[in-house]
Amino acid sequence: MNIASHLETERLLLAPMTPSDFLFFWRLAGDINVRQFLGGPVPWRRRLTQFRQYLRGDSKTGVWVVRPQRQDAAIGLMVLNPHKDGADYEVSYIFNHSSWGQGFATEATAQIVDHALNDLGLKRVIAETQSANAASCRMLAKLGFSEEARLERFGAEQVIFARS
Repeated sequence: MNIASHLETERLLLAPMTPSDFLFFWRLAGDINVRQFLGGPVPWRRRLTQFRQYLRGDSKTGVWVVRPQRQDAAIGLMVLNPHKDGADYEVSYIFNHSSWGQGFATEATAQIVDHALNDLGLKRVIAETQSANAASCRMLAKLGFSEEARLERFGAEQVIFARS
C-alpha cells in the first residue's frame, strides 16, 4: 500500500510527524479535554512509546500532523491504520481544543477518507468513537459515514461508523 506522506486541503497541510513535533504530541496526548472520549490522558511512558512508533512508521499506517496553511503550529493528528478487528482500516483524529468548532477535523478527515478510498483503493473505511462524543458522531455522519455497530470497549459504549 502506498500511503501518501503529504496531503493538502484548501486550509490544511497534512505531513509526517517529525522529532520537532514531540512537544505538540506530548501535550495533545496528555490533555484531559482533548482525551475526554479517548480514555483520558495517555500515561507519559506510553506517550513516548507511541511517539517513537509514529516517527518510525510502517507501510500499513499513515500518520499526519495537521497544520493550517502558512502556519507552523500543529493543531491535530490524523491516523489511518488497520482497525482492531483486523478486517478494516480506521481513520482516527485528535485536535487541540483551541481548534475545535472550525471545521479542521472535518476537512482533514474528509481528505484522509478520500485518499483511502480513491488513491489506496480501500473498499471502506471505519471510525470508532464513544457514543457520548456527540460532536464526533455528527461529524462522521456529515462525511457520509453510517452507524454500523455499537459495542462496549474501553469502559464505554463505542459506535463503529463505516463509509464505502
